[in-house]
Amino acid sequence: MPRNDDVPEEYGETERWVTVSEIRRYFDLDAVSGPAISGFLSKIHRSTFFSCPYRVERIEQLVVDKPRQRTIKRYLVRRRPFSSWKKAPREEG
Repeated sequence: MPRNDDVPEEYGETERWVTVSEIRRYFDLDAVSGPAISGFLSKIHRSTFFSCPYRVERIEQLVVDKPRQRTIKRYLVRRRPFSSWKKAPREEG
């Protein structure tokens, strides 16, 4: 899958505003996947999703005029300091 080089972690950022269309472009997904992405982002906004290293801190609605007037949501995604997907190394002995 082709990926965009603008990844926040590569620049030391811990949070970033994103839209569903940016995520679709980053992972080269089609428009059909938009509602699933939006639903997942809403889920990690409402409650903690322990296997995901990110959390949505805030959701804002924006009115855009291009290509037509519509309302889109943007999500403030923040990397959590610790998530359960990274297990601490076991001590032998």
